[in-house]
Amino acid sequence: MTDSPDQQVDVLPPSTDGRARALLERWSASCLDGVPPDRETLDVFELRPWLGHISIYEALDGGADFQIRLEGSRVSQMTGEDWTGRRASQVDERFGTELVAIMRGVIRTGSPSLHITRIYQREFHRAVRMLLPMRSRPGAPVDQIFMALYLDPK
Repeated sequence: MTDSPDQQVDVLPPSTDGRARALLERWSASCLDGVPPDRETLDVFELRPWLGHISIYEALDGGADFQIRLEGSRVSQMTGEDWTGRRASQVDERFGTELVAIMRGVIRTGSPSLHITRIYQREFHRAVRMLLPMRSRPGAPVDQIFMALYLDPK
């Protein structure tokens, strides 16, 4: 891994937690004709096995920034912080990352973005991070991102 805290990957590494793989498969199966799912199609009941590992980011001003609407409980445990209500730009400012730019790309393309990343607050821990584009309602443009985080056992 390079000195960068984030390394984008095309496929999940073999060491990835099976739950992360299952979530990506469920998200992919919910896409229709290449269009990311909406919150009615992929609802909270279907997401129950993954809820603690998901944080919900909502685009502000067309993607100028992203507000963290909900931080998953497992994400908070891994990082030691709950960022609910804060913005992705604050993550960038604090940790020297490019999360806003990466999320803009996810919104623009409607495609997931997969990363091996360090847990910024606990640099000795690595994780698999998936940024999954979502639509808040049927017919809406992509306006949310589900960020799923799973520790990488390697």
